Amino acid sequence: MGFDYDVFFSYRHRPLDGEITQKAFNALESYKLPKILRKQGFEDIRRAFRDTEELPVSRILTETIDDALHSCNCLVVVCSTDTPSSEWIDREVSIFIEIGRAEHIYPLLISGDPEHSFPPSLKLVPDIEGRIMDIRSEGNDVKKMMAKADTELLKVIAGITGCDHDDLLREHQLRRNRRIAVRAGGAAAVLVAVTGISLGLMNMANNYRDEAAKREQASMRILSELTYSLPDHLTNVPGAYAKIADILRANTEDINAILRLSNNKEAAESEAAANYEKLATAGSVLGQYEDALASEEQAISIYSTLTESGHPGSTKSLASAYNNRATILNATGRYYDAETDFKAAAELLQSADEPDSLMQTTIALNAGANYSDLGDTTSASEQYEKALALLDKLESSEETIETSARVNYNYGVLLCRTGNYEKAESRLQDACALYSQLRDYTDSLQNRSSQVQAVSALAVCLTDEGRFEEAGIYYEQAIIAAEALASDDDNTDALLMLAGLYNNRGLCFNIQGNYDLADGYYQNAADIYRRVSDRTGAASDAAVYAKSLLNIGENAFKMGSYEHSREKFEEGLIVYGNAYPSLGTYDNALYNAWLSYYELVCIRDYQAALDAALEAYQMQPDNVLVNMNLAYACLYCGYYDDADTLFSLIASLGEGQAETIFGDLEAQQRAGLYSPHTEDVLRLLGK
Repeated sequence: MGFDYDVFFSYRHRPLDGEITQKAFNALESYKLPKILRKQGFEDIRRAFRDTEELPVSRILTETIDDALHSCNCLVVVCSTDTPSSEWIDREVSIFIEIGRAEHIYPLLISGDPEHSFPPSLKLVPDIEGRIMDIRSEGNDVKKMMAKADTELLKVIAGITGCDHDDLLREHQLRRNRRIAVRAGGAAAVLVAVTGISLGLMNMANNYRDEAAKREQASMRILSELTYSLPDHLTNVPGAYAKIADILRANTEDINAILRLSNNKEAAESEAAANYEKLATAGSVLGQYEDALASEEQAISIYSTLTESGHPGSTKSLASAYNNRATILNATGRYYDAETDFKAAAELLQSADEPDSLMQTTIALNAGANYSDLGDTTSASEQYEKALALLDKLESSEETIETSARVNYNYGVLLCRTGNYEKAESRLQDACALYSQLRDYTDSLQNRSSQVQAVSALAVCLTDEGRFEEAGIYYEQAIIAAEALASDDDNTDALLMLAGLYNNRGLCFNIQGNYDLADGYYQNAADIYRRVSDRTGAASDAAVYAKSLLNIGENAFKMGSYEHSREKFEEGLIVYGNAYPSLGTYDNALYNAWLSYYELVCIRDYQAALDAALEAYQMQPDNVLVNMNLAYACLYCGYYDDADTLFSLIASLGEGQAETIFGDLEAQQRAGLYSPHTEDVLRLLGK
């Protein structure tokens, strides 16, 4: 039969009910079916009916309302907590049931729940739950409710037009995503667009499951898009990492369903492992290390099974997964576990069917960084030299430039730490130039972040050399860029980078005697380090927070705020001590070096200071800070020859180190620490 109206709205004349009805009425009357469905013969909605005046409860049903109900295809009942008290709405539902159209009744639930918001007659309709259009929102936010209605109203649209709901939903999502993509001029719009595309693709995957002829090709294409394209695009959108993690977690459910459908199980398993690896990366950036490890272990388990079955390329993928897990372990301070994984990755790669020199270089680079954290500078240098030798044999490309930049950066930091400033400066200059070149390829957030780190490390090197003015220029450039990157509060890496810059800028001012300025930067660094440490719970993050507190304490000592200095020293040592069992040799050596200085300037127990300094020296004999604090302990314990040797060695490394010693000795004299040999040391340093 033909109908004069496509849809009839039954609702209470209350502010919320009326507003939602008006908006839903307009949405249905203006809705245009997707072109592909119109080509299949389905027609758009023509007319909707709603009464604009409240009808008295006792009123006899008018011919207009009666005619509208009898000549209407579908009935939409707007349901709120006010609805059950309306006898008129209940009678409209009863009439629609009586004329045999109960299966064409669609509840639009705007508040309450079906038990308390449905009129009595509506509760009697069979299978009504499947047609409920639920647009409830906390606080009855109309904007959010209508955003939900955009999808929920498709149920009644399908009922009116006769098209399949799943087909309509799929085409509607695709059309909306195309419109969003066109409008997406800024980063936030891009984020919305790709998220919408993700949802559309997931729905497509669901719809294709029952289409046997298409499911394999469609499922694998969709899975690849979800795992690779969307996360990679999102990484360049500030604030996107949390959204990436959400998308990838949702992917795992779709992946499991697709695996059950797939005729090519091994290919689908490989895609699933790749998704877990992306999820691990997102978790690591967010500081969710345990979640990241769990995801990476899922990937390793899958790749191990594929390797055992001889699946092509799986050995190389397994090596990459071990390398990735090792980098996460390193971030949590589990350096020895990371060392084991890096070795496993290198061995697996050697047994792979095809050599991969670039991956081999990356593993050597990451292993070198881990050895550096362990305090094994010799092994770290060997790995970096190995990486550089491999890079010399590779053709120039975006990937090789990026890897070369990282090697030069990490090697430069290591050389700076051991006092080889001339060679360190050369490596760091190369790293800065390479990152600048890399941004000509892709000006991504990651490349910008890496360039900032390289500039920051170069500033530290120049500080240690005593070239404070040059260092200051680099610091200011890096801080401006880092503050922009760290505006994304979810990005733990960016926050740590900014905190490191604040800390090092404070150190530069400290060495120059600008203690007030130094304190401000140290405080900023400590605030960020504390937030990150609280968020991640990682021992390595606790260690950097502790060192920032110790820097505040040392700076306060030079300012003459001795009580405040002692408080910060003790607070920092407690935090550091709690993390100590989970840290590597490098960090443990620094803990003992700081403990030595605390015993020296706060407790005035010179022998305890010497004992702690010697323990640090045994762990890290080529560390500048360790040697400096051992020299102070030797000075006050009367080992003048040893003190002179150490002071001369440190001062020869750079003017910045000589200035540090001079500033420390002056502060110690002001605090009442006495050694008859202090003046001799100052003369030795040319002061």
